[in-house]
Amino acid sequence: MTRLWLALILALGLAPAQAQTQFVVPPNAPATPVVSAAAEGSHVLKGSPGALYGLYVTSGASAGFVMTFNATSAPADGAVTPINCVSVPANSSVSLWWGPQPPEFYSTGVVAVFSTTGCFTKTISATAFFHALVQ
Repeated sequence: MTRLWLALILALGLAPAQAQTQFVVPPNAPATPVVSAAAEGSHVLKGSPGALYGLYVTSGASAGFVMTFNATSAPADGAVTPINCVSVPANSSVSLWWGPQPPEFYSTGVVAVFSTTGCFTKTISATAFFHALVQ
């Protein structure tokens, strides 16, 4: 029944305009896994506009925060304004996952960072493993 209503709404032109931050991916478009080759403090997941479907980070001996940025390189240490920020205990993993909802759209690029000093002050710590799915 839901598909029928959606088809009717679209046929009548009543669907609301999508916000600029929404991103709908064609079902046949491939997503790319991005994985750390060694422990690191940041990783450019995508160097151009695109979508982040999911990300997990495994920390080393240091607890910290995984942050994502709408950028093509990691910001300098100091004050930052991340898109996402999640606490990561030492020697553990956390996941950020948007499925089955639409992925999160980044208009510039997607960068993940592991920091030891909170969500708004970045102090990079090269002790993390990153794994992401981007498009």
